[in-house]
Amino acid sequence: MSRITDAKEVILTSDTTGENWSAAVWDPRNGSLLSVYKNATALGHRSLQLLSDGYVLGASATRPFIHIWPLNNPSPLPHVRLTTPGKVSALTCTPNGSYIIVSASEKLFIWQTCNGRLMANLTKHYQTVNCLAVTKDGSLFASAGEDGLVLVWSLYSALNDNNCSPVHTFNNHNLPVKDLYFSHGGARARLYTVSLDRTANVYELGSGDLLLSLVFNVPLTAIAVSIRESDLFVGCTTGEIFQCNLHEPPRGIERHVTMGKNADEDSAIFRAHKSNVTALSVSMDCHRLLSGSTDNMVHIWDIISRQVLKTLEHKGPITAAFFARGFENFRVPVLKPRLRVHNLQTISENDGGKGVVEVVSRGRNATDILNFEYYVKNNSESDGLCEVPRELENTQREIMKLKKINAAMYQYHVTHLLNDIIDDE
Repeated sequence: MSRITDAKEVILTSDTTGENWSAAVWDPRNGSLLSVYKNATALGHRSLQLLSDGYVLGASATRPFIHIWPLNNPSPLPHVRLTTPGKVSALTCTPNGSYIIVSASEKLFIWQTCNGRLMANLTKHYQTVNCLAVTKDGSLFASAGEDGLVLVWSLYSALNDNNCSPVHTFNNHNLPVKDLYFSHGGARARLYTVSLDRTANVYELGSGDLLLSLVFNVPLTAIAVSIRESDLFVGCTTGEIFQCNLHEPPRGIERHVTMGKNADEDSAIFRAHKSNVTALSVSMDCHRLLSGSTDNMVHIWDIISRQVLKTLEHKGPITAAFFARGFENFRVPVLKPRLRVHNLQTISENDGGKGVVEVVSRGRNATDILNFEYYVKNNSESDGLCEVPRELENTQREIMKLKKINAAMYQYHVTHLLNDIIDDE
């Protein structure tokens, strides 16, 4: 096994057997196995997730339990039990790791990671929820499943009201929805969905409008979009993957696309899998496509040439395969997580809002967390917000300039008015 190197991206995968490991980390550059997470059962479909920059989550395929591993350790985290009210059918978490969202049958559960509190139990679906997704800013999440419904929720509303209604309810699909994807843009992002009814839909969250509906001649099972939202990729039950250029949309909302044996040879179709595509992911540089299938294979593709660069063989059908950031905690000897994880409550406790939320800061005085100016000055560059301190500094300079001008104007008027009064007397 290779040692994890300083890479910007890694690949995480899991399969239905869990024979040698429950999940694995791979190098996307050469396809080498970097590390594994084991001593647990096989993971369920679409249940493998990164929890912030410190842990890997994976729900058991057979039991109501979520396994958790430190990024730098192949063994599960000791003394932490993440037990769920039922067998997990889908799992996701917010980008900062503050909340874990799980579906068990048709119910949705939301836990606060830092203290394990069960914050919400939502029941708006009629059948099993099999896919979940969260916007890049963590403000909204979507759920979909066997009932064909796609529900978009406000995380804030869900945490504060168990009887909250979805922000949007999309019922355009008439068969089970198999995958969801949120683009960048927060509450105004686009939501992409695919279903066994052979359609891929694109929704705009700000207005709730259906922007585009691609109709194929085969059932669809997976979807991914490049970070630039220039290319859309859909996988189907035949093993083929179709690429659609979003910069050249059709004039109408609906467009029919031909795949399979009747497809045009010049069409942008990726052919290598022999059966159902279960996972798709696009690299950050938009040069590579990752795909997993029930044929036990994970392929790394060159998007331009549509050729397979590397194949990662597994023991069973693929349940998860995606590109992830190569966090420092993948390779450090001592884990330095941004958050702590506690046992999950199985019932909600109403404490009247008096619960204590523990804040864990890494490398900072805890008292500085509530100091806005200190936070902006010392953390914005590391968070990719380098423009914030410049704007703050410029604003403060402008305020000082205006204060000086106002003081000068006041002095001028007072002096001249007094002189005029004295002269008149």
